[in-house]
Amino acid sequence: MKTKNTKLLVLFLSTFMILLTNSCNDVLEEKPRSVLVPDFFKTAAGINAGLTAAYAYFRYYYGTEGGMNLTVYGTDEFTHGQQTSNPPFNIYEGVNSINPGLGDLLTPWNRAYPAINTCNGIVDIGSQATDLSPEQKARLIAEAKFIRAQWYFILVQTFGGVTLDLGSGPLRFNTNPTNVSVRASAAEVYDAIISDLEDAVANLPASRPTTPGRVWKATALHLLSKVHLTRGSKSELAQPNDLQKAYNYAKDLIDNRTAYGVQLLPDFAQVHAQGNENNAEVLWAVQWIDDPQFNNNNGFLGGDEALRQNRSNFFFRCFYHNNMPGVIRDVANGRPFVRYKPTPWLLDVAFADKVNDSRYFKSFQIVWRCNSTTTTPAIPTWTAADVTAGYQDQRGNPAVAGQPKFTLGDTALFMVPSNLVTKYTNRPPTRPVTYRILFPSEINSQNMYYPSLSKYNATQPRANNDPNISSVRPFIVYRLAETYLIAAEAAHLLGNNTEAANLINVVRTRAATSPAHVPAMQITASDVTIDFILDERARELCGEQMRWFDLVRTGKLIQRIKNSYTLSFNGGAPTAGQAAPNPQPKHYLRPIPQSQIDLAVDPTAPDRKYPQNPGY
Repeated sequence: MKTKNTKLLVLFLSTFMILLTNSCNDVLEEKPRSVLVPDFFKTAAGINAGLTAAYAYFRYYYGTEGGMNLTVYGTDEFTHGQQTSNPPFNIYEGVNSINPGLGDLLTPWNRAYPAINTCNGIVDIGSQATDLSPEQKARLIAEAKFIRAQWYFILVQTFGGVTLDLGSGPLRFNTNPTNVSVRASAAEVYDAIISDLEDAVANLPASRPTTPGRVWKATALHLLSKVHLTRGSKSELAQPNDLQKAYNYAKDLIDNRTAYGVQLLPDFAQVHAQGNENNAEVLWAVQWIDDPQFNNNNGFLGGDEALRQNRSNFFFRCFYHNNMPGVIRDVANGRPFVRYKPTPWLLDVAFADKVNDSRYFKSFQIVWRCNSTTTTPAIPTWTAADVTAGYQDQRGNPAVAGQPKFTLGDTALFMVPSNLVTKYTNRPPTRPVTYRILFPSEINSQNMYYPSLSKYNATQPRANNDPNISSVRPFIVYRLAETYLIAAEAAHLLGNNTEAANLINVVRTRAATSPAHVPAMQITASDVTIDFILDERARELCGEQMRWFDLVRTGKLIQRIKNSYTLSFNGGAPTAGQAAPNPQPKHYLRPIPQSQIDLAVDPTAPDRKYPQNPGY
């Protein structure tokens, strides 16, 4: 939530952190404090301060390198770009294997528990506040339960069973640092999540809050539906009514969307448009502050400041300006970290239909315009032979010997989509390609140049037009389009493919290039499979920190990754220096961080050590 009290609130929160780190690579460190008193939660100011601090902790997870490495890498959607060599979460096993010592694992682990304990305090003590009405207290406590449930949902999907008892009993507020930590079962964690969300649905307001970033009943219905779908998809955890409840909660939100203040935007491009992140389709977005006093956005900071920066505007950018005539790095095109490169499967299989479906061109940047005439290498110039041949430039002007072939604003780099390959291989002789052009086969072999996901482009004003400034855009976590796809997946698993197709078609109708293309976008019951649903989720939600969870939930992690990379390498060996991913059954869970294993005592374990996940 956007408030200048953030520094104060994080300080307040730190007074009762049980496990706190100063950086992702530090070990878990106890920091006992003495200034916090539980009575703080007996006031409206204390409850609201605690909620603001708890919300703020999501800034360590969404849009950050740690959170994105855990959810974007190692899927069929994205692999690693030129600036990283075989990152463990993309490779899984072998040259750089996933192991318990990886710092990214601490992004959810160490950030979740301070927020959870804050919420425990609000839930435990907030009802005693005397300066709030019963209705106000119920609403604020419901917000805390949602936040706690969201963090536990991240943890249980990532690690399996985790700790519910921070030292004072399961889901109780703890003020005494302790190294005793009991690992609960996944079933117990899911039960706790669902209980919290049921209370949240019952007590959160039905209408959209006026303050962006706060949750309401619609948010809780969406998450409750997704939790039931996830648990119901796991045979060892599923309860008899999970899938039906997943469908029912999603349908409640869909059928009553007007009352809850949500709707699908008519244009997919507007969902992620800069400045429009808190739109009517969005059910919840994590907020940032564009104020250097409270949020230093220099993209090259280290330490804790860097760990809670929204760098999503850097990660998906290709190396567009490297050795590229006419192009220099700028704010409009973004600072390229060259981390997440779309797989050929995503570009040309998931997005095979680039005529009827508008989402490819509304999700990826494929054209870079000339923004400098003084680059090295220089823009090529026309020759006398070009003039004799009657060549024309991009605007149809005749070639002039010695003049540059293109200039400011002209295309400098174009990555040809698969549906336009024929057009660009049969250009009129007098209109040669004057700029750098890459066809799909060339893109597939490039770790440097590739279509760049544009959902997170950030061009907010900054001093000296510095392209090294992290994003302060809100990060969209949940939106109504996904609610339709959750309901469709539940309907399919319940055996009702007709209903699943109807729900998917709502999303596909919005995605159509124009009304004339809607019929070609419609599917029937016979088209619905879990793989089709995963394909549709990729088209709608690619890069939105969901894909690893999707593949785990559906049991498709190993199959879909290996299939997508067979396509990437055309059935052959990886290029030099690039390892093929090698996911194994153990990789359906991440390892518990080694620092937790080293420092915690679990008295229920035979060796009194915190249990590690199998295979690590």
